[in-house]
Amino acid sequence: MTELHQDVTAVDPDELIPYGNNVKAHPDDQVKKIASSIKNYGWDQPIVVDGSNEIIKGHGRLQAAQLLGLEQVPVIVREDLTEAEARASRIADNKTAESEWLDEELETEIDVLAQDDEIDMDSLGFDDSEIDDLLQSINEEDEDSKYTDKIKTPVYEPTQDEPPALDELYDTGRYNELIQAIESSEVSGEMAQFLRFAAQRHIIFDYENIAEYYAHADSDTQELMELLTLVIVDYEQAIEQGFVRYVDETMEAMDDA
Repeated sequence: MTELHQDVTAVDPDELIPYGNNVKAHPDDQVKKIASSIKNYGWDQPIVVDGSNEIIKGHGRLQAAQLLGLEQVPVIVREDLTEAEARASRIADNKTAESEWLDEELETEIDVLAQDDEIDMDSLGFDDSEIDDLLQSINEEDEDSKYTDKIKTPVYEPTQDEPPALDELYDTGRYNELIQAIESSEVSGEMAQFLRFAAQRHIIFDYENIAEYYAHADSDTQELMELLTLVIVDYEQAIEQGFVRYVDETMEAMDDA
């Protein structure tokens, strides 16, 4: 069984000796964040030293304690380690502390803490911009959920014995007029092509007839109609394509008109 070294003693930080070849830098910004954590939440990880008071683990914590002007710090003395083992322990401590954040879980925790007035967000060790990015990501997810929740999944079932004719699904009257105007103008080249594309915005779709046609269609046709969001059966896909957001904004604009 591995022996546990849990004897923690209070030591004057000036008595501790930083390791001369420490492999991890501790810039001022990081030290300030460590100091903020100690100030707000106390010590939960002592500094570890060898028998000569040379630091094995905790260089950043020592610098933070000095920044705070602390007269004593918690220390564990490891006299049982050889010099090689102490070197290896320093490397292992720094390397094993490295890992990726679980983004979704982190965003949830940050969101909860941001709503608590008693929590100093600066003490978490993140820059303000990082906190803002995490909260913005949460807000964007909430917006997407809002769009999804607004709409109930429709059931497409035939209401007629026969599907409507294809020419009953859309009206190209205004589109044809605009195309004629473009063709008779002196505009040519890429601008003319652009205007032709823009004219397609004036094709009017009859979504009631489209839904009826979809209900009668074969599976291949239905799949293509879903892909084009002529009908919606997958709201996550519709959100990804921007259709649901577009419809929502359009309806709000009509309400404000």
